[in-house]
Formats: sequence, C-alpha cells, structure tokens
Amino acid sequence: MKKIASYSVLLLLLIMMGFQNEPVFNALYQPIFMLRSDMENNVKFKGPEPIMEAGKIYLKDKFIFINEKYRGIHVIDNSNPENPANAAFISIDGCIDMAVKGNILYADNAVDLIAIRFNLELTTIEVTGRTRNVFPELISPDGRGLYWQEEQAKPDGAILVKWVKR
Repeated sequence: MKKIASYSVLLLLLIMMGFQNEPVFNALYQPIFMLRSDMENNVKFKGPEPIMEAGKIYLKDKFIFINEKYRGIHVIDNSNPENPANAAFISIDGCIDMAVKGNILYADNAVDLIAIRFNLELTTIEVTGRTRNVFPELISPDGRGLYWQEEQAKPDGAILVKWVKR
C-alpha cells in the first residue's frame, strides 16, 4: 500500500510540474496580420520598385511578371529584350502566385483569389473580381502554421499576409 501511495504522489508531482511550464517556441518567422478591409483596399498600381526577393515568373506578350513574395508583382516591359525595363509594381499583400489570361492577371491576395484587368500600355489596373477564402492560410517558410498563442493573438477580421524573419 505504501508503494502505491508513493507512486501516486510521485505521479501527481510529475503531472503538476508538467503543467507549470509554458512551452518555449523558437520560431524563425513571425506572422504578420492585416485587417481584411485593409488587405482588400491595398491592391495598388505603383511605379517600379527594385526586385528584392524574386519568386515565380510569368511571360505574357511583351511583359514579364515577377512575383515579389508576400508583397506583389513586378511588371517588366520586355518589348526590347536587349534592354528590359522595370515598368511597374502591383502591390498585393500575401501574393505568392499568379497567372495571366488575355489582359486579366489572376493572383492570390493571401487567402483570396483576385482578378486584375490591365491595359496593354500598362497605365492602369482594375480589380474586377475577388473570390474570398479560396486558398489556405499561408504557412511559414520553415513549414509551420500558426502556434496556438499566435492564433489567439490574431485580431478579429485579420488575415495572415506574410511571415518575416525574427
């Protein structure tokens, strides 16, 4: 009987010790959230920006579209292949992929799929369609999703738009 009581006390102590310690996470990347309304209104046509972290590349007619991971799409005018010109940047938060058909650019805006109409002179763009929550939430470059604590700290109505190195 004394052995059972001793083992019970030992087991109880071990269980209690296990609940006192919070898990320590040494994540390399930190999630960045944005309110959905801000994310949707932040698709903008800008002047050219330097390419910092090139992602996927898409060639359409005289244009080269280069993804800037989580930030948007660079548009390169390749009408003179000996001297391509960085023509514009389309800011799209959470963008990592794209496709083009005709004069419609399809891109992911974090978890949404958007359709952007552009003219061949590349002077304006117009978001012509948005399908919400088509894609899963972005995972970090090291392959993890949100920790429970990060999920709890996520503001209401916010979308995960990128991961930044800590």
